[in-house]
Amino acid sequence: MTRTVLVTGARGKTGREVAARLRRSGILVRAGSSQPVGAPATGTDGVRFDWHDRATWREAAAGADAIYLMRPDLPAAPELVAGLVEVNPDAHVVLLSEQGAETLSPDHWTRRVEDAVVSRAASWTLLRPSWFHQVLTDPRFYRDAIRDHHVLSLPSGGAPIAWVDVRDIADVAVAALDAPEDHHGRAYTITGPEAVPVASVARELSVRLGHQIRAEDPPPRETLHGLDPWTADILDDLYHRVRHGGFGELSAAVRQITGREPTPIREFIEAHLDQWRTSPTPAP
Repeated sequence: MTRTVLVTGARGKTGREVAARLRRSGILVRAGSSQPVGAPATGTDGVRFDWHDRATWREAAAGADAIYLMRPDLPAAPELVAGLVEVNPDAHVVLLSEQGAETLSPDHWTRRVEDAVVSRAASWTLLRPSWFHQVLTDPRFYRDAIRDHHVLSLPSGGAPIAWVDVRDIADVAVAALDAPEDHHGRAYTITGPEAVPVASVARELSVRLGHQIRAEDPPPRETLHGLDPWTADILDDLYHRVRHGGFGELSAAVRQITGREPTPIREFIEAHLDQWRTSPTPAP
């Protein structure tokens, strides 16, 4: 019997990789998005799923064997996640959380999202990845500053980060979605093969690009100016944990679950150099 998996955030970094891998495995994907694309003939059933519209949840989740749940970055995320799980509590839920969640207080937003799944889903797996390689190529994060201003600015306090490729996260997620009986009740910290400080990432970019990329380590509050209070508080807490080594611990989960080593950040940089090269000015 063909399994059906709802992928929330199907157009996001991990969601699109998870959906692609599930399709290749012959699993029917409900690609949940506020702007769905795809068709069953391609192995993708694009379905409208919007965290702000609960009316979309039932059609998306009802009857699904499993759900890849990309946590919404919203103040009400614990309540929203709880509501979605309650639509189909028998589905195996694979939640994308974050590294170090187990060290946080029970009333922390991140822990409350995890608890919303653990306390309601009959079967679940928690994924706790470190920082994505792909934030370096995302225009919403660091790509444009690296490309246009030759700077990588992150308030890390010099602490190393166990950068991980979203494709490695997706491989672990698919393993849990495809064989929930092997992964029920497990929480996996997912990291790359080494913990690398921001300054070392900047040096690697400099060597590969042939010009200096300057590493900056601003005070956390300096980077939060202009953000709404909730987002500022979340990021301030995140940067505090980075600076105190909360994203530097390494895990063997990728190797143990997929049978191969995770992707080093230097390999990711080598493969994506065009993302940080200045586009030539068009001729007049």
